[in-house]
Parts: sequence; structure tokens; C-alpha cells
Amino acid sequence: MKGTIMSKTKYLVMTLMIYLIGQGCASNMVARKSSNITIPDHPRIAVLPFENLSGKEKVGMKITEYFQTLMLMNKHYEIVELGNMYETLRKLRIRSSSLINENQIDSLAKRLKIDFIFTGSVMEYEEYKNQYLGKVPEVSFNCHLIDCRTKNTVWASALNSRGDKGEIIFGLGAVRSADELAKKMVVKTIKKLDKFFKK
Repeated sequence: MKGTIMSKTKYLVMTLMIYLIGQGCASNMVARKSSNITIPDHPRIAVLPFENLSGKEKVGMKITEYFQTLMLMNKHYEIVELGNMYETLRKLRIRSSSLINENQIDSLAKRLKIDFIFTGSVMEYEEYKNQYLGKVPEVSFNCHLIDCRTKNTVWASALNSRGDKGEIIFGLGAVRSADELAKKMVVKTIKKLDKFFKK
């Protein structure tokens, strides 16, 4: 049973990514949520470090901090302070959120007094040269929400976007940096996630 949590999560996320790729890569987001789940009043969430699969240094940390900072401002739930979360991961010797098992989820839930774990993976974080725009960033990541009580993934999302998606004409509206694009994508993801918590 210990190894089934992330395999189920990865299956769901991979399904979303395949669907997203099939729809084209300009700017897409797909999200799925489980039904028949009881959400406690003002739940508490820990944002665990995103896995970095992009090949770019410190990208996983950037996305983690973007989510952490923006989710702190949300009125529907409470976010565990980042330093407290990292210290707890260190004490429990949890080195990767992608390999977390049921016992570790129980330990995190007990120590941090959390209802959900939010984490994911960064797949791409690039800036490509463009003849007209100079640089065109492309970012893709997936994320998922784990219910600490059932150990199930109850919400998952995959998002891919390019900086020239919002271009109107002659470069107007284009996003020129991967960091700026990633922040916009995180905002979009949180808006989708908010609907899960609204009663």
C-alpha cells in the first residue's frame, strides 16, 4: 500500500499531461477533482517542495515559493509557514515529495496539523530565442492535492504556456521571462484550486 499513493497520483497527472499535449502547447490547463469529499472548515495545507524535472537549477524551489506566497493570501484555507514545513521534512527525513508514503503523510499531518498536502513537478522552464520577440519563455508544471485523511489525490492539474500566447501585435502583450510567465501560471492554477475549496 505504501507505494500506491504516488503511483496513482502520477497516473492521474500523466493522463492530464497527455490530454494537454494532445490539445496543443500554446497555453493550456487541465484540472480534475474527486467528488464526494468532505472538506473541513478552513483547512490547513502544507506546500511541499516541487520536484524539478526541468534541468534548470532551483526551478522547483521557485515554483514552490510562488505557490506558497500566493496561497498565503487565500481566505479559504491556511498555509503552513515554509520554514516550519522544511524543518519538519528534515526531522522526518522526507527528501522527496514525489516518493512520500502513507506513514510519512500521517507523520506530516500529525506534526503540522494539516488536512492536505499540495505539491507537484516542474517539467519545463525555458527561454527560447525568437526572431521578432527576442526571448519567448515556455513553462510547464503539474500539481496535485493529497487528502491526508484518505491518502488520495483529490485534485490535480497540469499547465503548459508560452510567453507569446498573449501577444496581440508586434510583441505587445507578450511575456518575456520564464519567471514572469510562471507567476502568471501559478495565479491561474490557484484560481482553479480555489473552486475546490469553495462551499
